[in-house]
Amino acid sequence: MLERLRKLWASNKNGSEGSKASAEEPIHAELDTGLDTEEAEAPPSDQFLDDQPITDRLSDRFNRAPFASRLAHTLAQRADPSSIVVGLYGPWGDGKTSVLEMMGEALKEYPRVILVRFNPWHFQSQDALLRGFFATLAEAMEKSLPNKKEMVGDLLKQYGGLLSLANVTLGGVVQISAGEAAKSVGESLSTVSLEELRLRIDRMLGQSKRRLVVLVDDIDRLDREETHAIFKLVKLSASFKHTSYVLAFDDDVVAAALGERYGEGGAKGGRAFLEKIVQVPLNLPPADTNSLRLIALEGVQRAVDQTGIVLTQSQVDAFIRHFDDVIAPALGTPRKAKLLSNALLFALPILKGEVNTVDLMLIEGVRVIYPGLYAAIRSNRDLFLKGGRAGARDDHQKREEDISALLEKSLPHMSVEERGWTRRRLLEPLFPRLGNSMYGGEWDSTWAAEQKICAGEYFQRYFAYGVPLGDVSDRLIVEFIKAAPDLSASDSRAALQRFSEMQGMPRLVMRLRQRKETIGASEAKAIALTFARNGDLLPRERGMLTLVDTRASAAILISDMLKQLQMGPERQSAAEQVIREASSVGFASECLRWIHHNNDRPEERRVLSDDGDKALSRLASKRIEVASAEAPFFLTEPKDAPTLYWLWRQETSDAHVQQALRAQLKTSADHVDAFLACFVGESWGVESGIPRPGDFDRRQYDSVSKLVGADYIAAKLKEQYGAELDSPEEYPAEGMDQPRRVSHQFMNVHIFVTQEKGSSSGSDSAHASEESMK
Repeated sequence: MLERLRKLWASNKNGSEGSKASAEEPIHAELDTGLDTEEAEAPPSDQFLDDQPITDRLSDRFNRAPFASRLAHTLAQRADPSSIVVGLYGPWGDGKTSVLEMMGEALKEYPRVILVRFNPWHFQSQDALLRGFFATLAEAMEKSLPNKKEMVGDLLKQYGGLLSLANVTLGGVVQISAGEAAKSVGESLSTVSLEELRLRIDRMLGQSKRRLVVLVDDIDRLDREETHAIFKLVKLSASFKHTSYVLAFDDDVVAAALGERYGEGGAKGGRAFLEKIVQVPLNLPPADTNSLRLIALEGVQRAVDQTGIVLTQSQVDAFIRHFDDVIAPALGTPRKAKLLSNALLFALPILKGEVNTVDLMLIEGVRVIYPGLYAAIRSNRDLFLKGGRAGARDDHQKREEDISALLEKSLPHMSVEERGWTRRRLLEPLFPRLGNSMYGGEWDSTWAAEQKICAGEYFQRYFAYGVPLGDVSDRLIVEFIKAAPDLSASDSRAALQRFSEMQGMPRLVMRLRQRKETIGASEAKAIALTFARNGDLLPRERGMLTLVDTRASAAILISDMLKQLQMGPERQSAAEQVIREASSVGFASECLRWIHHNNDRPEERRVLSDDGDKALSRLASKRIEVASAEAPFFLTEPKDAPTLYWLWRQETSDAHVQQALRAQLKTSADHVDAFLACFVGESWGVESGIPRPGDFDRRQYDSVSKLVGADYIAAKLKEQYGAELDSPEEYPAEGMDQPRRVSHQFMNVHIFVTQEKGSSSGSDSAHASEESMK
């Protein structure tokens, strides 16, 4: 068990590595993709989907095969010998390359077609682009026309090596000066026009009754200079007869790039230039939304299956509803559908067991489809997690304005109505406080128990892809609970030390308290004893707003764990073991405080019977007695000393405690200072937030008087500080050292109380005299 915990700690430290479930682990409910499970072949476990195009018409899922076949047939059967340039327009990821692949498959059915595929993305410079283009043409023509006496392939390669796009005009004329390159093919070619080359190619293609079809892809992936170059090249070579070009690109991207150099500038000028190059502009048929939805859901199902996550039917229904409302309609392209699948293949294993699966799938959908909105959510935590105060109309209106402005900025392409729909159908289910209903603080624990993104302690996990420092892996907590009954005392301490090293003790205690109803009896008893024995590992945070520190919260947890045991001897025995084995007598008193039943608590929160409480108090008192004999609490347990003395008095007597304390105080002159310091708390500056020692006032004075006697303390202080305490300062100077400052404040209160008692005694004597005279 401990080894299992060590492995989980290691994975948590190294980025919360996702656990891999076996293939046999059942999925309780599947996403309704509309296909039988056998139809969709899942790739091997942990494999991301690539972005490769389909290579044949049988793989077409968007009914684009007829479009590709029709275009291929038209170009193959074209009777007009003149060249033509077809533009195939579509956004990135929409499937243009797949259509070109299907066209290529269809063109192979026409023997008279010489098919050339050219991708300018593979070439790093303009000259390499030009030489590569002619080399590609040459290779294709050599294969298709191998027996021609005039080897046009050799000529094309040589000529491509001589050309430079820098010397090409849009008129298509090239002047090549004699130089090193020209010498390689002879002086006769040192000055040549394109016309001669065109005539030779035209003659060969005409005689062979062949038609050249050139498919050019990925133009929209080029930078601006390369984009200019490829269109200059097309213009240069598109005058060949019997030749057709199909150029696939995102027309918005290319128009913007061309517009910087040609025409009026901007996208408008770029489109005007495209019209001069492209004779047949065709838009890629849009992908069917149902097909896109199907592909996306298949990817989601694959990610869930590979991660080994079990989805209930209600979880599936919740995801599908919000997915269909907001994410599916905006998928747009097959690439985005695949991106969603890959995003989940990455995120689900990392955060398995650490977040709400449905919320994670939805927020990853937002990241892929609405990246601006995702960034806005990540950067505006409070706006999405915190609701307006009830009745605070101005606050509510300001918050609504902020939310509307944020959505407008992050979703600029949407109309007001569309943003409203997105908010109602996706954002409000994820972040309920965005809605009109009021959700009080009690909902925070409910959402945390469900690991939802709207829970403050879970929000960051969804964006950090891991457990932040100071937080604790939920998987680690589950394993700790399971392992607790089988861990030895030393192993239990080692487990808590690891949580402490991760600065996760506060979160661990809180998470265990949230899970208290689900923890079994044996686990609960082991957890209670583990925390009791290791109270020294529990931090005692300081802060102006810190009402219950982690140590006190752990004592509450121990009380919660005891309530998971059967009421009666079993629970009583475990409670007494907690008090006996608590790491210190101070922590034992803290545990007693939360186990003991107070009348102001509901009866259903009772841990022990009244007799059980009394037995526990007696046990604590005996432990206090022994510990006090070993060393004074005001030295060993200064923060807990007042409570310990109070408990000790309750089970013994004032005289007993007073006798023991006076015996300890007289052993050293500075023991009185240490004793009084135990009763002085801290005060915090409202503006600065800086702590300083509190004042010793009447309340502390009364506590000390009951324990030791005010006159006894006053006498001891005068022995130490002398005559200066005859006229103590009510508000000592800031520079006065703390023990002396407390002594002045004690004596100031003591003088006031003594005078108050004297006045009261005088009044009582006068009243008695009046009565006797009557």
